Amino acid sequence: MKKDLITKNGFEKVVEEFKRLLKEKTYWVKEKEIAAQLGDRSENAEYIAAKEQIRNTDKRLRFLDKIINTSEVIDISQIPHNRVNFGSEIQVMNLDNDEVKTFIILGTHETNPNENKISNKSPLGRAFLGKKIDEEFEFKINDNFYEYQIISIKEYNFE
Repeated sequence: MKKDLITKNGFEKVVEEFKRLLKEKTYWVKEKEIAAQLGDRSENAEYIAAKEQIRNTDKRLRFLDKIINTSEVIDISQIPHNRVNFGSEIQVMNLDNDEVKTFIILGTHETNPNENKISNKSPLGRAFLGKKIDEEFEFKINDNFYEYQIISIKEYNFE
C-alpha cells in the first residue's frame, strides 16, 4: 500500500490531536462510570451522552491512528522548490482572465479549500506538480479547460 504524504507540521498536529483526545476519552469514561451509578441507564441522559461522546472520540482516534501509521512524513525544507513540489506555495495566473491565485500543495489530510491548500493527489495538485516558473499548461475539469501560468514557487511557511 502506497503511503500518503504528510508534512512534518501536519503530522505533529495529528499526533497532538490524538494525545488530546486520549485525555478527553479518560474524562468521558469517568463521567460514564459516575452516571452509571445514578440508576436506570436506559433513561439516564448523562450516561447516554457520555457513551455517545466515547463512541465519537473512539471513531476519531481510529481515524487519526490510521493517519499516523500509514503516512510518510516529509520535511519540505529538504525538497527543492525550483519546480512545483510537495510543500510548495505557488502563484498561478489564469490566462483566460489574468486572475492570480495562490495554492499550497500538501498531503490529503492537510487540505483546506478555503485556504487554497490542495492535495498533491487532487487533479489540480497533480497538474501543478513538476511545473516551473513561467511554464504554461492546460487543466481540464469536467468539460472546461483552464490555462494557467506559474508565476512563483516557494517553500510553504507554516507560520
